[in-house]
This record gives sequence, C-alpha cells and structure tokens, in this order.
Amino acid sequence: MNEEKPLGAEIRQTNNLIKAYIDKTLEEQIEEDLTGIEGMTLGYIFRHQDQEITAKDVMARSKVSKATTSQTLNGLEKKGYIQMLPTKGDKRKKVIRLTAKGEKVEAEFKEIFTGISARVKAGITPEEEAMLRNILKKIRENVSEEEK
Repeated sequence: MNEEKPLGAEIRQTNNLIKAYIDKTLEEQIEEDLTGIEGMTLGYIFRHQDQEITAKDVMARSKVSKATTSQTLNGLEKKGYIQMLPTKGDKRKKVIRLTAKGEKVEAEFKEIFTGISARVKAGITPEEEAMLRNILKKIRENVSEEEK
C-alpha cells in the first residue's frame, strides 16, 4: 500500500529541493561564495535601498530566526557586500546599506534568479500558480504564530 506523505512533509521536501537548487545554481554561476539566503537577503536590501533597512526588517521579511538573520548579515558584511551603520538617534540600531560590491553582484543575482524562477515555474500555468500562491498563503496563515 502506497501511503501519502503528510502535506507538511511534502512542502518541506519541496522547500529543501528548491533551496538546494538555488544554492547549487549560485555556486555554479557566481564566482562569489554566497548562499541562497544571502542572495535573497541582498535582493531584499537592493529592492529597498530607498528605505532605512534594519536587521529587524530583514528578519520579518525572511521569516527566519534572529540568530539566522544575524549570521546572514554578519556573513554579508565580512564578505564586503553590505555595511551596517549605526543611526544617529540610537547607536544600537544599525541601518543596512549595500556596498559597491553588493550592488555589482546584485545585478548578476537578478539574472540568475529570473532563470531559477522560470525553472521552478516550468509547466505551471498562470492559473495554477495563482491557485498555489493562494493555497500556500492559507497554509502560512494556518500555522502563523501571529494568528494564535
């Protein structure tokens, strides 16, 4: 008898496969030593350069722990992609800015993530994609800590 896996296990397996694909693609196509989460974090920072971005913003957007966010940002800073500068009003609060190196690699990331997205969505109709996004949103709402 072939038993179906729980839906959560299916989602987790899919997530792990996509993450591995992103990491492998980045490793193959970018000379820089960056992980998928570092690339996505750089992308977020790039898209919001006109705003004051803090670690708290990155953490809220990525839905990962404070420790993971801190590790990601520290790694990006050590590699020279971002600067974390204290604000005038609160020295503990640090604003994140891309460096010139971060801006250069972000252009490469945009192109790579366009290809990754195309591969992930291959064979999926726009209607199926819209339905999947809606279903995933419902699942996130079902398990969100904020709702409980």
